[in-house]
Amino acid sequence: MRGSDKFVVLDAHYQPSIQKLLLAGFQRTVPRRCLAPEIMNILPDPGKVLRDWNAEYAKLDAATTTFDYPVHHDDPSVQLVLTPASYAHLSVPPSLAPNDTASETRLDGYDIYKNVCYPLERVLLESFIRVVLADGDMTGMNRWAMAVSVWVSTMSGYLEVDNDAVDDCPDDAVREWYSVHFGRKHEAKFGPWDRRIMKRLGSGREMPVDMRGHPVALREHDARTMVREGERIGVAGKTPVSAPSQARG
Repeated sequence: MRGSDKFVVLDAHYQPSIQKLLLAGFQRTVPRRCLAPEIMNILPDPGKVLRDWNAEYAKLDAATTTFDYPVHHDDPSVQLVLTPASYAHLSVPPSLAPNDTASETRLDGYDIYKNVCYPLERVLLESFIRVVLADGDMTGMNRWAMAVSVWVSTMSGYLEVDNDAVDDCPDDAVREWYSVHFGRKHEAKFGPWDRRIMKRLGSGREMPVDMRGHPVALREHDARTMVREGERIGVAGKTPVSAPSQARG
């Protein structure tokens, strides 16, 4: 299952959009959330686990509407989640006249393509943080707030989203949350973020660039690991000690 496509609309357009989707063949439904079958099969009460799981998404589910795509959709596992702008904390431009041209414009933190607004990094980041603050708190977060925090982490790791990303935000709570979890206060306590691709660390096949595509300097331990690995497979510039010597003609 690939998950869901999430669309945000103006609050005034929320109910009309629901009706348009229904007329277009979308089926109103509930979110599909479940664990892997091999896990569900060993749970003593899988129904209770799912009820508890869904309870942690209660605010999201109460504020949004979920649809199954029409039957002819390419991937029947994908759902569409329609979200009012007030829940997403997005200040969508109040009026965008439909535009049939393919031109793109930019307006106050958004890229605009026809009548679709794509929030840029700062606007999207502030939206995510406000959702976390509304649905979780500074210490304990439910699964939905944790999932949104992972999106923030992904933006911080892979995009050029640095410590000053929300410095211009007038909301003290947004600036504080980002600083504590990803920004200056976090780095003051734990040191600079290690943005290397963690999947390969210690394997001898470390990526030469970090999450953002910047070249990384190998740490001493990783460099030694790579040299040992290279010697083992004979690519370190020397014939491995254990390799048989070639006969000379």
